Amino acid sequence: MAELLGTVRRAMRVLDYLAEREEPVAIKQLAGELGLNISSAYHLMNTLAVDGYVARDDRSGSYGLGAKTARLGDAYSRSWPVEPELRALVGELGARTGESAYLAMVHRKDVVITDIVESRQRVRVHALHRGYSADLHARALGKAVLAYLGAAAVREHFAAHPPRRITQRTLVTMTAIESDLERVRRRGYGEDLEEFCEGVCCLGAAFFAYDGSPAGSVSVSVPSFRYRAVRSTVREAVVEAARAATAALDTVHRRVLLG
Repeated sequence: MAELLGTVRRAMRVLDYLAEREEPVAIKQLAGELGLNISSAYHLMNTLAVDGYVARDDRSGSYGLGAKTARLGDAYSRSWPVEPELRALVGELGARTGESAYLAMVHRKDVVITDIVESRQRVRVHALHRGYSADLHARALGKAVLAYLGAAAVREHFAAHPPRRITQRTLVTMTAIESDLERVRRRGYGEDLEEFCEGVCCLGAAFFAYDGSPAGSVSVSVPSFRYRAVRSTVREAVVEAARAATAALDTVHRRVLLG
């Protein structure tokens, strides 16, 4: 394995941590939750602040992400152009269901969230954001794509990204995960029943490129206390959106062929 720089990895952990927070965080809290000593935390934050990757609130002394991080996100987003038709579909999905809707695209070997349409519901999956690609085993978006990659590709993925337990319901053994993916293929959609976020269930379906390979997925998240009541409605909307996304990509491909 190539030599890894501990300081750089700690700085990246700080940025990931701040990205998941809705409000600036006190440095003592940040250091405690990340297992850093307070002196190292101050050095990291001062260095990141000088370069604009974190910003300090002068009134509270707390830290949040700086403006430079937006530039990185924009640059990464440009590396996977998303067809306007797909962005429109996820917007329609959110409006139709009244729930938070998500669009993910297959990018190299990742399944990356590219668009999120937030609902007005109080229960949300705050850990998810544009660019998120981890924990495919625990999320409906990820399951929907993994189900169509083939057994060898799935095992290769989890060899590189061992499945972690996030909640008590998370599937972490390959036997359980492969059984779940078989169920996704059989039904045509995947479910996350509080496997990624307690109190939230998600339902997702894959859409496909012109050659039949999975190109991405769409999903909807619902507070678990009312998931059963709306499940059939959400399932119909998600599956229809996935079919429409497949048709849209086929139209784009034919348009490119015709010049």
